[in-house]
Amino acid sequence: MRKIKLPKSQIFCFILIIIVCIISILEALYYVMNPNIQDEENLADNSLSNTGMIETNLVDNFDDVFQNSFNNTNTSEETEKINADKDYVYTDYEKTEVNSGNYEIDVKIPMLNINSEEIKSYNEDIKKIFQDKAESILNGGANRSVYSVDYEAYLNNNILSIVIRSTLKEGSNPQRVIIQTYCYNIKEMKKVEFSDIMQLKNLDTTTVQDKIKRQMQGKQEEAKALQQLGYSVYIRDLRSDRYDVENITNFFIDENNNVYVIYAYGNSSNTDVTDIIIF
Repeated sequence: MRKIKLPKSQIFCFILIIIVCIISILEALYYVMNPNIQDEENLADNSLSNTGMIETNLVDNFDDVFQNSFNNTNTSEETEKINADKDYVYTDYEKTEVNSGNYEIDVKIPMLNINSEEIKSYNEDIKKIFQDKAESILNGGANRSVYSVDYEAYLNNNILSIVIRSTLKEGSNPQRVIIQTYCYNIKEMKKVEFSDIMQLKNLDTTTVQDKIKRQMQGKQEEAKALQQLGYSVYIRDLRSDRYDVENITNFFIDENNNVYVIYAYGNSSNTDVTDIIIF
């Protein structure tokens, strides 16, 4: 009887199929003998998915943050106030006025009510950035202006966080959004750096930097796609050191310990483009 000699390529395919089958059988046996493994993997995947959904939701609903209020979820520490009858943060300057054809003003500007030199410098900064502009418009310093300021403040884990946002449309200039944050530890009576927040959240530099890089690249790709379609867009300079972890200064932490890192490009130019990354 004549033997049939199979080609080497066919023999190789048969061997490969057998190996794949053996691996599949071993993997199936592994999960049968360890039923909790698959559940744990599914939980991990779901956890990552849920985290992403929560972060996206926080960014999408960022406008809802600004209620001009103070949320105090701190449980123990107290510190000396400037005005004992007021909260640690309260609305100090408020103007709502419409001068037809000239300006519209709707501003609520906060005061940080803690007796420390650092806080006093924050209040001076807030007045210079936000209140002085309102008074300039009211005194005829700019025509056809629409200006608003609002804020939100939090106190938890002994960290007082406040985020202030202004929106300005002045003449034919593009709309500009300025967002400024301040963070202060009322127990240690000192400014909170982003490195302190990283320690609080158990975040390492590599993880934070990778997330910033990944999300900024995504934003840049979206902007360039819109630019190719003929839209006027803000193009980010991803080489800028503003995206380095050690240079993060504009951030706050809410009542649920969500950390918002804010890149408000309107702080230094006439644009309303803002990037927000949640940790």
